[in-house]
This record gives sequence, structure tokens and C-alpha cells, in this order.
Amino acid sequence: MENIRRREFIKSALKSIAVSSLLPFSGNVIAAGRKNRIHYVFPKKPMEIFHKLGNEKGGRILVIGGIHGNEPGAYKAVDVLSEVSVLKGELFLVPRSNFVSILAFKRGYNGDMNRKFSYISPKDPDFPYVNKIKELVKEIKPDVVLSLHDGYGFHILNKNAWGQCIVIDEKVYKTFNLYDVAYKVTSYVNKFVKRKDWKFPVFSTRTFQKDTKHKEQRRSLTYYCLSRCNVPAFCLEVSKQLPSLKEKVKFHLLMLEKFFELFSVKIAPSFKVIYDDFLQEVEKKPNVQVLIDINGRNILVSNRKKITVPVGSEVKFISFKGRRGTFGVAEGVNLNWQSFYMGAPMRVKIKDDYQSLFSIDFQPV
Repeated sequence: MENIRRREFIKSALKSIAVSSLLPFSGNVIAAGRKNRIHYVFPKKPMEIFHKLGNEKGGRILVIGGIHGNEPGAYKAVDVLSEVSVLKGELFLVPRSNFVSILAFKRGYNGDMNRKFSYISPKDPDFPYVNKIKELVKEIKPDVVLSLHDGYGFHILNKNAWGQCIVIDEKVYKTFNLYDVAYKVTSYVNKFVKRKDWKFPVFSTRTFQKDTKHKEQRRSLTYYCLSRCNVPAFCLEVSKQLPSLKEKVKFHLLMLEKFFELFSVKIAPSFKVIYDDFLQEVEKKPNVQVLIDINGRNILVSNRKKITVPVGSEVKFISFKGRRGTFGVAEGVNLNWQSFYMGAPMRVKIKDDYQSLFSIDFQPV
């Protein structure tokens, strides 16, 4: 019998969630001096969720990137999969699960998101995003969850380093032989790794053991999947010290390619074509357009611009058109705020994820 509740949940999950954050000076009471300020309003920051279903029955995989905002290899690798077609199985993708941190290029703008899956306060700005990921895992019951990261160093050279390895919480957990799966993936990827110091080992944190050195992992996504949802989960790590974004995405895609094979998900085009397309796209300068409404008048901005605005005005950013990571960041303002008032000159950086493209300067008069 078809699970109606699951079907409806998936439909709602496919709509990218956009969560209102703190709104300073909100409410109907006119704040003192507000007429001498400019009201800035930004769109809600989205967390896009992609669902792709093949015509042929196969496995169900959930791939999550961007939990840490300063790990572009991870979320870019998930992002390039958002355009693929699934021929066999079912695929769920969450490329930018922590968009605020990505824009700030920080591990965790509101603290480490990967330490919030055991408990998170409803008042935490990350709460809606963490909660949505937990709901996804519970409701879709994937065959495997893959959490992508860029870690420091090379684990093969330094056992305290987290980069360039597959991290598992236990070698065997209940009926899941996590080590066997991870070893098959690393063995495949290592065929394409020419440098010995870049090889991928399997790193077990032994999270469930009393004498584990990594008790902090009990608050992570992979531990949550295993302990709360009985779903196998793996942490895929490439090294932050790889020469460029190209190598990081390459190794992430190689790991994903083998995981997809092992869990019976087939996509088109091939991973090689996907990576070749990425190499071409990453060299291009994105074509960006920012639509701004100032007191009911629309302005389209596509490069650096200075705009004079009368105090008491409302400046509303309607849309940011470019790549999926295109958004505006107000300099010196809490990134969790969607709406705020400012009396001083303000600069808004237009970003493609963590990279600044150009700025818009607002001068109150």
C-alpha cells in the first residue's frame, strides 16, 4: 500500500524551505528615529531540496552538502548533481543546508551545525534547517545518507586529520557493515589518486564505544541517522589542502559514483560528463542580476553601483538571479536578519556562494 503521509511529506519538502530569521525593529510600534533610517528587506534564505525519481526501481540515497560553510568542495559537488536525471532509483539532494554559513564562508556562522543533531534549541537560527534534515531522514527512510565535507589535512599522513577519508561511526553497527562499504568506495577512488599522500583510508571514530576519543560525534548527523533512524550514514571528506576546488569536487564525485553503484542508483549523464561540465562552468563568470524595489520603483543591477536613497525609504531586494548560490550580504549586519533599519551608508556584497562578485553601495540623504 502506498504511504500517503510520506508522499505528501516529499511534496512539501521539495519546495525549498525559506525561513524568516530575526527581524530587528519589527512590530507595529514606530521606533524612535526610524524616519531617519532606511528599511532594508531581503528575501528569505532558502534551503533547496531536490528530489529525482527514476523509472526503474533501485535504491534511495540522500546526499547532503554545506553543513559547514567553509567547505565549498562538498556543497558544489552536491549542487552539480541537481541537474542530472535519475534512470534507476531515487535521489534526494540538499546542496546548501547551511546557506548563512556558506555566504559568511565560516564553518558555522551560528555555531557548528554538525553538533546540533542530538539537541538544538528552537531559538537557534539553525533550528529550521537542522529540523528539516532530521525530518527528511525520518520520513523518506533512505537506504543511505551521505554527508559531504572538506576536512583539514590528509588522514593517511596524520590520524588526527579529518581530510581525505571516509568517516564511519563504527566498523559494524547492527546489521550495517559500514567498513565494508566504505572500503569498497575508497578502493575504487584510490585507483584515480596518483599521489600516495592523497590516498583515501577509512576512519572509524568508534562513536558508540565508551572509550571513543570522539564523543562529540554523538551530536553529528551520521550518528543521528544510525542511532535514531536506523539508517546507515557516511561522512565523505576531501582535504581542504588540495590545490583547488576542481580537485575537491573531483574526489567527491568519485566517491559518490561508487556509492551510487553500491546502492543501486543510476544517473544520466555520467559522472565523467558531470565533472567535465563543472570544469567548464567554474571558469565562467556568472551572469548576475539583482532586482531591487525602492519605494515602489524597480531597479535592475548587474554590476557595481552606488545608489542614493532618501531616509525613510524602503529598499527591498526582490530577487537575485545567477547561479543557485547567488545572494546579497549586508556588510556589518547579522546575516540571520531578513529585515533591519540602517541610518548610515551601507554596502551590500553580491556573492556567488562565498565569492564576492560586486557591491551595491547605498547612501542615505
